[in-house]
Amino acid sequence: MKQKKNIIVLASMVAIFLIMNQLFFASDASRSETGIEEQGILTELEEVQKKPMVQALAYLGTLESETNAMLSSKISGMITSIYVSEGDIVHEGDVLLEIDSEQIEAKRDTISQKRETLLDSISYLESEIKGYYSSHPMVAKVESARLSLAFQQSEVEKYRRLYAADAVSLSQLEQKELQLQSIKWQVEELEQTLLWQYDNLVQERDVAMGQLGEVDASLEELALSISDARLTAPFAGQVTQMVASLGELASPGKLLVGLDSLQQLSVVTQVGESDLQKIQPGMSAEMVLGGSDVVIVGTVSYKSESVSPKTRIGEVRIEAPIPPDLMMLGSSVRITILLDDSTDEIMIPKAAVKWLDNRQVVYVYDDGGRVQEKEIVIGESVKNEYQVVEGLVVGDMIAIRNIQSLRDGARIYVFDGEETK
Repeated sequence: MKQKKNIIVLASMVAIFLIMNQLFFASDASRSETGIEEQGILTELEEVQKKPMVQALAYLGTLESETNAMLSSKISGMITSIYVSEGDIVHEGDVLLEIDSEQIEAKRDTISQKRETLLDSISYLESEIKGYYSSHPMVAKVESARLSLAFQQSEVEKYRRLYAADAVSLSQLEQKELQLQSIKWQVEELEQTLLWQYDNLVQERDVAMGQLGEVDASLEELALSISDARLTAPFAGQVTQMVASLGELASPGKLLVGLDSLQQLSVVTQVGESDLQKIQPGMSAEMVLGGSDVVIVGTVSYKSESVSPKTRIGEVRIEAPIPPDLMMLGSSVRITILLDDSTDEIMIPKAAVKWLDNRQVVYVYDDGGRVQEKEIVIGESVKNEYQVVEGLVVGDMIAIRNIQSLRDGARIYVFDGEETK
């Protein structure tokens, strides 16, 4: 009987312990839940206002140069040196690469030696021509023959007088006249020989001068070829393509280097036909180059008047002063083309809108330290804001931070750490 009584007492104590333990944990859980409710959810509030709504179109473009060149060699030869790489900035006249010109230089040296020989020959012929009638041996022979001719002419005249006086016979006179004729022929032959030799010297000199002109032309051509063996930049810019490689055979017309000028840059983007109709030259545009957060303001300078019949896409170009430290041709550019301004529109941050299935909601502060979930109708999307067509009025305070954690009726703390009342 005593043992049964002890068992009943023990069972009663266990039951009391279990009941007290359950009550303790229930009280602790209640305190925990109460603590969370009192702490609230951290957020930030913003007052709803009307402000100008800037309509804009956003695209991704590319920074390009208005002036570019695809450079190739004017001669054939093996590439022996390359001095630049893609992306390098070069100045006008900088050597980009060199082509083997050893054979051309050897030919130039040979022709240069020929030129020296021609100059020596021309110098000799010039001196011969200049002193020909004063120092040439043939001149003395001609002078001697002319003296003999003059003497023979006087003899013939004398015999003609003697023949008229019957002092000499006709045969004697004819003999003298025959001698005179023979000397005349000799003088004429000597004079012709003298003139022929002079003309021959002049002709040799002229031929040599002509050959000198041809040699000089060849040397100029070779000098140009040797100069062409060094491919230089025609203008200052950035190397955008390097197709050449050491040991490769270069030939006229074969692309080696692509060069783009940095003096006149523009941002190019492709635009669909519906948006293209909205864009006009002169419109402002805001741009941010890839890898940068600097906003650059530019102007639409060109839009194509037609679109591709296959893609229905046209081209738009925007000019802007690009800072030198941001000049990276081919880099991506985020573009916002500003179409027009309209006032009296309620605009709220996109961060304030929660998407629930097919609904858009915001959380409006109710002056009791809590927020109420409210469905809205949004209109245009402009940069980081939505236009609100229905659901909000000016003066409403809406949560704009941590809205994914909010719910209808949630208690909040404002972002500065003070409890909202």
